Amino acid sequence: MRHAADDGGGCRHRRLQSVIAPLCRPNSGSDRSWADRLLARNTSGKVVTSWLSLWHGKCYRTIVIMTRILLLIGAQIFLLALGCAQTVSLPEPPQVRAKNHVVSLTLHGVNENGRYAFAFNGGRVAPVIRASPGDVLSITYINDLPAKSRETCAVNPCMNMTNLHFHGLAVSPNAPQDDVIGMLAMPGQVLRYSVEIPRDHPPGLFWFWYHTHPHGESHRQVSDGMSGAIVIEGMERYAPQVGRLRERVIVLRGRSIEHDPNAAELRHHVEIQSKGCRGEAKAAEEIFTVNGAVRPRIEIAPKERQFWRMVNASADRYLDLQLDGQTFEIVALDGMPLAYHEPDGPTRTTNHLLLAPAGRLEAIVTGPPPGTHSALRTLCV
Repeated sequence: MRHAADDGGGCRHRRLQSVIAPLCRPNSGSDRSWADRLLARNTSGKVVTSWLSLWHGKCYRTIVIMTRILLLIGAQIFLLALGCAQTVSLPEPPQVRAKNHVVSLTLHGVNENGRYAFAFNGGRVAPVIRASPGDVLSITYINDLPAKSRETCAVNPCMNMTNLHFHGLAVSPNAPQDDVIGMLAMPGQVLRYSVEIPRDHPPGLFWFWYHTHPHGESHRQVSDGMSGAIVIEGMERYAPQVGRLRERVIVLRGRSIEHDPNAAELRHHVEIQSKGCRGEAKAAEEIFTVNGAVRPRIEIAPKERQFWRMVNASADRYLDLQLDGQTFEIVALDGMPLAYHEPDGPTRTTNHLLLAPAGRLEAIVTGPPPGTHSALRTLCV
């Protein structure tokens, strides 16, 4: 990330230039020198994909994390952001909480302009469900997906059936709870879930993760956005410090440009080479979003500590996350507090972490000092 000189006009005259190069293993010295000119502090010998850049300047009084999540896996990408006006704040997904120990909500499965999504309260962003051990999730799930004929689906299963799976929750697999075999809704049908959270359930981030789970359908539905986060409260019992920190739920999701008309518009902003990440295959045409947005910013003050609950909502993309120049202070992995098994070591510090599809990372991050640059990156995996 690079700033042009500021002539006093603030955001209006600032130009940002981001070059994203996920070529993991350059094959020649010329390739390597080209990459080194684009990406700073590449001490591992691998070129990494820059996702988030942090800077301090006149436009913001805080350190701003600038998310660069436009990513064509395995291709070279050039993205020119023409100033501050093109950035948006990280969207905060709606949250649903328990009343009298019951979390009640209605979800609709919809398909708009060829893209699958959950509809909730008139929006197209899956809510974060927040519950405590002992609560009940009462969810009405309405399949409003369009019906398809058997002739249309003669080759691949595409009947638009759907359901919910509560990924990672230690709950009953029987109806009306986490039954992914018997509970299936065809277009126009309704499913009613009543999921009892055990009183001794560990706290942490879980991935509905809720998400859809019909075999033959779930990959496309999850890729497009039919999934959401569940937070089981009580992490403060294992890591008291997080109760004093600002919390963010961050959903990282890969999306196909081919199937997403909105993503397809971004074709005009990229230049693509044909070599894959390791020179083995043609690049997959895919971008990543953060809480449904492209290039959002996350504000964090210098030296401020925040509690980030991150989930890899991609259907099949692994992420090797690292915060350039910073570390992750890991509190929990995949919904399990580290202190649950190691009371004397409630957190661990690392400079990178591999996050599989549906993987969750809950960590404390610290804003860099004023005037410094940093980036959250993912290695090609």
